[in-house]
Amino acid sequence: MLKLYKKEGDTLRYWVAWVHEGKLTVHSGIVGESGKEQETPVPEDEDPDMVIAQAAESLVDAGYDEPDPDAMVPLVVQYPLQGKGTGQDFEKRHAVEELLTNVLGWSGNGEVEGGESQPGRMNVFCHVMDAEIAARTLVEVLDDEDLLEGALIAIVREGEEPQVLWPQDYPGPFRV
Repeated sequence: MLKLYKKEGDTLRYWVAWVHEGKLTVHSGIVGESGKEQETPVPEDEDPDMVIAQAAESLVDAGYDEPDPDAMVPLVVQYPLQGKGTGQDFEKRHAVEELLTNVLGWSGNGEVEGGESQPGRMNVFCHVMDAEIAARTLVEVLDDEDLLEGALIAIVREGEEPQVLWPQDYPGPFRV
């Protein structure tokens, strides 16, 4: 899989390509939007990495580049737990991880890094290209799936105080 991005004014564009089951899939658009998808058959004797590289060549020439991992924003979606939580809480965390993986991937805005449960809270860790857009997208999809209640969404950069993006009037503090 190859992910490329390009900033055009205030707009961040994405282009993602992968080969699976004999097809090159290219998914592209504006970060935070679903974008469009195209599939092209790949001959069996073609190296998938070369197919992707060839497809990306003109975009790289036009200024698209792989994301700088340090430029991605660490975002945490957190839910309160009673004690260490229950099996239902564990299942909920995995459902949230799967949901966020899908929405961040298909909107070109990042990825889920995993999750953890601690006494009193459970966290889903993400790295996103645009935190404000990601927060709006995540609030919408969590609300659609009845998973927004109790959720906190925060930027959590190492060495800095967390910045809660949702809910907007959260009185704090936020602990990972």
